[in-house]
Amino acid sequence: MSLQEILGMTAPSALAQSLVTALTFLPVPEGTATLGMEQSVAERFIKAYGAMWSEFFGRETPQHTVHVPAFALSRYAVTNALYAQFMAAGGYDDPSLWTPEGWAWRVRTRRTQPRYWGDPRFSGDDLPVNGVSWFEAMAFARWASQLTGENIRLPTEAEWEWAARGDNPKSLYPWGTLWDATKLNSGYSDAKHTSRGGLAPVGSYPEGDAPFGHGEMLGQVFEWTNTHFAPYPYDGQDGREDRYAPERRVLRGGNWSDGKYMNRVTLRYHYPPFYADTTTGFRLALGGAQPAIAPRPAYDLVVYGRATFCPDLIDTRRWLHAWNVPYRQVNQDLDEEIAWRLDAWLGSRTVPTLVVAEWGALDPIAPPAEANLKALRNTDRGTMLHEPEEATLRAFLIRHGFLSE
Repeated sequence: MSLQEILGMTAPSALAQSLVTALTFLPVPEGTATLGMEQSVAERFIKAYGAMWSEFFGRETPQHTVHVPAFALSRYAVTNALYAQFMAAGGYDDPSLWTPEGWAWRVRTRRTQPRYWGDPRFSGDDLPVNGVSWFEAMAFARWASQLTGENIRLPTEAEWEWAARGDNPKSLYPWGTLWDATKLNSGYSDAKHTSRGGLAPVGSYPEGDAPFGHGEMLGQVFEWTNTHFAPYPYDGQDGREDRYAPERRVLRGGNWSDGKYMNRVTLRYHYPPFYADTTTGFRLALGGAQPAIAPRPAYDLVVYGRATFCPDLIDTRRWLHAWNVPYRQVNQDLDEEIAWRLDAWLGSRTVPTLVVAEWGALDPIAPPAEANLKALRNTDRGTMLHEPEEATLRAFLIRHGFLSE
């Protein structure tokens, strides 16, 4: 895929050109992807490692198929050199690049660089960047999109596995069905379990390339995906691709520190979006059926909710996701301050309650209109909305600039 095809520009900026050239997006064709492993294979892993691993391997079952539209995927994970460009461009100072929850996290933690940035063990320009949270990976993707004018994003886990595995449902590795420690940078390089001890420059393991030409889909770093963790079968329309849901996100690809038990194309690891360690990195997708990361609105839409089951909250999030509206969810059953705010405002803990707030804030930008606090369902109070129906929510979002008519 040429730079011209990727960017769709007549004169891309030098930085945009260097970014896309370095990422080397390779096309992934439309196809029917097999996700997960056969139950019999999972049972063999469980037998080998012990019953305590049942959930770990079981989350990769049942094996099933999904349709994946054509897209492009960067040949390798994002490197330190590329990430340094994001930092130099002010990526950590620009709230418009971050999800609402991600920016609140960045301000709260005062994060200005990946967790292990500058650590001599991981500092080579051509090493995959590590110590990156999902929030940081999303901000980088938004920056790359803004720079190029293209839909650059994190891949879904279905896209990732299709690119890593191709059309062989038996494959557990990009190269086929049999483990080969010489084809990836994993924790154990030989039968004696000798640790390689760190990251390798991208491109060090060409014999392990995946069917469509992508390198190092296993080993090196875990790769964040857009997908929040939910049981199989995968359904891209069930909300798991909601970029703003406060859920644990799926990582794929294994890592440099662990051995065979962690490095396979079916692996589904998951961490909270703020988590980062020496094994977390990412690669980027381009185009495809997933929507572009939405621009940051003028205000935050704060969804007061809860972590436990709430059908009204599920409906609200489903509508927001369908309309690609950024939001930040806070949960009254996980944070006492949130519960107290609802008590003070409403005399109850009615959720979902939606608030239009300044970036990173929790209070409405203006006092809400008076209302009967004993009958709040589907009540629009100007800057506050309670248990909305779809039409009421849509009108509220349009009025505040979150959605176009």
